[in-house]
Amino acid sequence: MTTLTLVGSLSVALSSSAVAYPADNDSPSAAVAPDETPASSATPTPSLREEAAKMCRPKFFFRINSFKPRNFFVPRTHFIDGPGGTMTATVKRQHRVYFEIELEKEKQIEISKDALLRRLKNNFNPLVAEELIVETGHDYAQQITPGMYGNMWYRVFGYRVGFSAWRRVSDCGSHKVTTGIASVPARVEGWKYWETKHPMYKGRPLSKR
Repeated sequence: MTTLTLVGSLSVALSSSAVAYPADNDSPSAAVAPDETPASSATPTPSLREEAAKMCRPKFFFRINSFKPRNFFVPRTHFIDGPGGTMTATVKRQHRVYFEIELEKEKQIEISKDALLRRLKNNFNPLVAEELIVETGHDYAQQITPGMYGNMWYRVFGYRVGFSAWRRVSDCGSHKVTTGIASVPARVEGWKYWETKHPMYKGRPLSKR
């Protein structure tokens, strides 16, 4: 506050308020307007190490090395008729075909059959199954070529799968745990028919006629 003294006994008090002016370019700090808010800091982005840690979380996985068709023949459904004529066969007994795994290493290792079956369904054939039950009553008739013997054998279609099991560790390295063979049925079944000159079983003649 400023007091101005005039002639006589009258004095007048003058008040002044400070006015803020923009700072010069050379001044060490610039004035900030009252309604300005400081800029918010950016969200920190994950580091490369953090991203790598997410990608390299320990896990167990499979690699499929071979995938070949295989027939699961139902026991006691192999019939031979002839020579010539017509043969008819029917399934008269119920049978189960299972998904089985044979490991090449003798030590006990836990292998997830569900994980392997899921991998096969997603990448190869959605019809593969853990088991298939063959029901009775599937009839089939076939004309046999004159002079030949007809053969029928009921089967479940499936696959013989060679695989390797791997474990990935946190440093992104992977090592092989074991290898094995899986016999996997599919949800498809039916009769197989073929002809031979003689009644045969496992490549050997059963009789000359």
